[in-house]
Amino acid sequence: MAELGASVIGLGMMGLRHGRVWAELPDTRLAAVYDIVPERAQEMAAEYGCIAAGSLEEAIEAPGVDMVSVCTDDQSHVEACTAAAEAGKHVLVEKPLATSVTDCDAIIQATEENGTRLMVGHVVRFDPRYQVAKNMIDEGAVGDIVHIYGRRNNIVPSGRRIGPRTSVAYFLGVHDLDIMRWYVGCEAVRVYAESCRKVLIEEGADDTIFALLKYENDAVGCLETCWVIPEGQPNTLDARIEVVGTKGRVAVRAGDNEPLEVSGPERSARPDVAYGPVIGGKQGGALKYQLEHFAACISNDEEFLISPEDAKAAVALAAAIHEALDTGVPVSLAD
Repeated sequence: MAELGASVIGLGMMGLRHGRVWAELPDTRLAAVYDIVPERAQEMAAEYGCIAAGSLEEAIEAPGVDMVSVCTDDQSHVEACTAAAEAGKHVLVEKPLATSVTDCDAIIQATEENGTRLMVGHVVRFDPRYQVAKNMIDEGAVGDIVHIYGRRNNIVPSGRRIGPRTSVAYFLGVHDLDIMRWYVGCEAVRVYAESCRKVLIEEGADDTIFALLKYENDAVGCLETCWVIPEGQPNTLDARIEVVGTKGRVAVRAGDNEPLEVSGPERSARPDVAYGPVIGGKQGGALKYQLEHFAACISNDEEFLISPEDAKAAVALAAAIHEALDTGVPVSLAD
């Protein structure tokens, strides 16, 4: 595989991880980085020997850039993705694809019109636990799906930090909306939701959202999303998914069931060993698998594990959840 040059736009936690993986993979290199805080780009450029771009355009058009990781705030995805596509670069954008179906369409159209490829970073699809569960479902282990339950909860600092910029449905729920649709294998036809605000009132954000979904195959789905779990719990993430069918049950648990626990004088912790562990001095886990997959599919002209339309469908479900919250009635998604 020919070496591919990558540029990273947005250097928060995910952007830093993208940059590290691109620098460490044997068939890719980190060519440029950009952030609205110049010092972040300068620090990363000094560490990896790449260009610290002074603008979005400079980062995209830097010498040797073949693909762009867009790791900005959700609301900025359209600008960055469109600019990358118009410059002829392949795009890997962190989930969600956007925060409206209209914006999803704009990004997809830009890549199609410019002959570039687009993948959305739904990293849970690259978690081996969720992939094995998908294989079991496809092999008939549960039979005809009766119900599916998804849960993705996070600690309150996440809600306070991110709540003013997006919602728990888009930030957390979109993961499981995608996974639930992937597992069920058909579209939702009706969505209803309820929420509560007691902790994040000043942030203007919902503490928690519960959604009910009805699918084309008559299965029922339930999604629980929350980002006000007390900070004292030993892990930042409490996630699970359960599929019950006519023949059996498949369940995945993440966060509260992590195999590694470290105890100190104040509390125990369960460090992440699935998504971004450092192994042998290099970034590993599901995020690495995701970026490897993206680069390999670009080089070999293969299909992505998640298509742009899959990512758009998850956004459409999150939007339907908010419509149900606004109207107080179920939202029909049937044609």
